[in-house]
Amino acid sequence: MKDFNYLMPTKIFFGKDCIEKNADVFANFGKKAIILTGKNSAKKNGSQNDVVLALEKNNIQYCVFDDIEENPSVYTVAKAAEMAISQKADFVIGIGGGSPMDSAKAVAFLAANNKGIDFLFEKGDAKHLPVIEIPTTAGTGSEVTQYAVLTVPEKKTKAGIAKRTFADIAFIDVKYFEKLPIKVTRNTAVDALTHLIEAYLCTESSFMSDILAEKGMDLFKECKNALLSGDINTEIREKLVLASTLAGMAIAQSQTSLPHSMGYYLTYFKNLPHGAANAQFMKAYMDFVTERDKVDKILCILDFKATTDLDLFFRKLVDRANYTDEEMNYYTDEIMKIPTKLATVSRDITREDIYTLFKLSKN
Repeated sequence: MKDFNYLMPTKIFFGKDCIEKNADVFANFGKKAIILTGKNSAKKNGSQNDVVLALEKNNIQYCVFDDIEENPSVYTVAKAAEMAISQKADFVIGIGGGSPMDSAKAVAFLAANNKGIDFLFEKGDAKHLPVIEIPTTAGTGSEVTQYAVLTVPEKKTKAGIAKRTFADIAFIDVKYFEKLPIKVTRNTAVDALTHLIEAYLCTESSFMSDILAEKGMDLFKECKNALLSGDINTEIREKLVLASTLAGMAIAQSQTSLPHSMGYYLTYFKNLPHGAANAQFMKAYMDFVTERDKVDKILCILDFKATTDLDLFFRKLVDRANYTDEEMNYYTDEIMKIPTKLATVSRDITREDIYTLFKLSKN
C-alpha cells in the first residue's frame, strides 16, 4: 500500500434543522458575518432565513452579497471581498451550490489580506477569515473540500485558485434540496458521480479516498432509477446529498482528473452545466486510463456492464455539447499547458492523446 496523508478538518452537522439545533456554533466566529449567495435559491429554500435567525439569536451582525452568479468570475469575488473589508466581517458564510461556496473561500483570503485577485493564484499559505458552508445542491461537495474554482475571463476558462482552505463548519440539511428542479438535480448528481470516479482513478488516490469513493458510488447506485424517472423522494435526496459530500471528501484527498479540465471549456464556451460537461468525457477517460481493475470495480459498484452503458446513462440524464475541429485543437493546446492535471493520469500523455479524447467525446 502506498503512503498517504489524510486531512478533513471540516466539522459537519448533518440532519433536519441542523442550523437551528446548533445555532450557538455561529457565536464562535465573531461579531459580524458576510453571507455570500445567489439571487434567489437560498431565499426560496429557507437556508438563508435559517442562517439569519441563527445569527440574530447570537446577536451577530451580518451583511449579504447576493450577486454570486453561476460559475462566478474572479471580478465578482473581488467585489464581494470589498464588501467584506468595508463591513469589517469576521467570517464568511457561503450558501448555495459550488459557486457561492467556492466564492466564500476566495473571499476569506482576499478580505483577510486586503489583496487583489492575483493574490488568489499565487502559491503559498496565507491567513484567511473563517468559513462556514451551507450546500443547497448535491453536486460539488465544496463544503468539504479545500478547493475553489473561479471563472477567469482572460483565460477563457475556469481555474482553481492556489490559495486553499477547508470550511470550518458545514451544515447539511436535506430540506434545502427538496425543491430543486429535476434538471438541476440530475446535473449536480452527475457532477458528484464524476468526482467519485475521478478521485478513484486519479494517481493521487489513496486507501482513504478509495473508501470514500466506493461508498459514495454505492449510494449513487441506489439513486439511478429515481434519477432516470424523475421521482426523487426525501430518501433519495438524502442519499444524493451524502454521495456528494463523500465525493467532496474523496477529491479533497486526491483530486479531480482530466474530465474536469476538459469540461471547463464546454462550460465556458458552450454554457454546458459543469456536471454534464464532465460526464461528456467520462467514457473516453475511463477507456484511456491504465487502472483497468479499478474501472471494472467502478462498473461493478454502479451496476453497469461496460463504459458504454455508463455513457448511455449519462446521455439520458444530462445534455451534451458539440464543438468544431478548430475548437478541439484550441482546447487540446490549452490542456497541454496544465502539467499538474496531466499528471493525474498514470501514463505519459501526448497532444494526440488529448485530441483523441476530445474527438471520441464529440456529441
